[in-house]
Amino acid sequence: MAELLISRKLNNVYADLRAAQVEPNAQIDKVLGTLGDFDRSGHECSVEQYSQLADLVKNLRFVDQAAIQLPNGKICSSYGQELPSILASNEKRSFSVGKRTYWVDSGHAVSADTDFIIVSEQSTYVWANKKILLDNLKLPEDLQLDLIGPGGAVPIASTAATPLTMHKPFHLEELVTTADKVLIAFAGNRNELISVVSLPLSALTDLKFKLFIGLGCVFAMLLSLARCIQRRYTSTAARLRRALKANTLGVHYQPIVNLTTGYLVGAESLSHWNTNGTHVPAELFIAEAEKSDLIRKLTRSVIRQVAEDYSTYLWACKDFYITVNLCAQDIQDPSFPDYVASVLATYCMPASAMVFEVTERTMLDQKPAAMQLRRLRACGHRIAVDDFGIGYSNLSLLDSVPFDILKIDRSFIADDRIAAKDALWRHIARLACSQRLKVVAEGVETAEQLPHLVSEGVLLAQGWLFSKALPVQALARRYFQCPANIAPYDSKISINDFY
Repeated sequence: MAELLISRKLNNVYADLRAAQVEPNAQIDKVLGTLGDFDRSGHECSVEQYSQLADLVKNLRFVDQAAIQLPNGKICSSYGQELPSILASNEKRSFSVGKRTYWVDSGHAVSADTDFIIVSEQSTYVWANKKILLDNLKLPEDLQLDLIGPGGAVPIASTAATPLTMHKPFHLEELVTTADKVLIAFAGNRNELISVVSLPLSALTDLKFKLFIGLGCVFAMLLSLARCIQRRYTSTAARLRRALKANTLGVHYQPIVNLTTGYLVGAESLSHWNTNGTHVPAELFIAEAEKSDLIRKLTRSVIRQVAEDYSTYLWACKDFYITVNLCAQDIQDPSFPDYVASVLATYCMPASAMVFEVTERTMLDQKPAAMQLRRLRACGHRIAVDDFGIGYSNLSLLDSVPFDILKIDRSFIADDRIAAKDALWRHIARLACSQRLKVVAEGVETAEQLPHLVSEGVLLAQGWLFSKALPVQALARRYFQCPANIAPYDSKISINDFY
């Protein structure tokens, strides 16, 4: 009776497996078919190819990555870079069925970052993550699923620490009892994979299980290798891409203080990312974003969040502005000013409240950059040049680009450099004043720096002396806590007067 019950249940599971394989199989077939139509006649991976590959897989649940191989052997990936090879290590198994070849890890551990199945057809490749497939299965604790290759010769994957060993071929779709298990084997719809579902004998009378989706023929299409690009870059870039899709990144704000009054006049927006309760350093994920197509998406995410924060918390802060850092890709994007105007209109944020910061390294091609920045200024935005003096800056930069604000890098005003009469930052401040630019000192950390700055007309500053980067609610409270009146700064005023 127990065997009859198990047989009925496992046959019902098999029907679920057949239905569950439709979506992943369809996605893989679609991607491989589309990749086969890609132009692969060139000798280098192009920006257009990277963009097409990324667009092809970005909304697919079961396909993590796609790639094409050029005639000269170069491999172009949807992650926006050329892959050194398809195989990341030598511990792999593979088999071919028809025109397709499948690779899978020789081990059985399932890792969200490294355990991938690769499907290949005529120099096109598709990756799928075993962990995603197993997570969708939701197996009861006492149920074991083993995937075995053609003819029962290649063990593919198992949900148990100890995979099932086939001592002899099983008759398909017939219940088999061994010394410690009861099991039934099913063939995939392409006869490429055998799915074996087993239970301990002790569970025959009380098994309660339900398979939400099956892995019967799913794994037949998704045999894999570990990822073929460096783990750190892949995991960070992939997680950042998912975070941007899910809109889970936030923004914190570094206040900018008027040294003569103590009021906050503005703040610099800084992208903030927490994943699973852990803060990801900005220098890490921004560097990864700059290596791929994600940096423009990151900038646009910050702009949208700033506009939303302004309309919710900062709209009553008079003459308050927020700076947003731009990268070279933003400046080169002709659609960027229209995007900004659309977002600001949606959230009713005035253009004068959003200032754009650029660095010297984003301005190497000055003429097109100047044209783009003039478009932004024509919309009502001000432009700030950040880290002035540490790169390629010269007078022609100030003459050719329409700047309104100049920010002095923290390295110029360190304690051991700020007091010198001929310090470079003094010349920069005087130059900015002669150009009628507002000057902001970055990285102010001690009260001893303040009289030197004010003596050269540097009346705006930001740094840990005043505040670390704050969530928007704390920034709004900080704005209204500033004193209503403070006498002009002199050496007798305590730094406590600024709070």
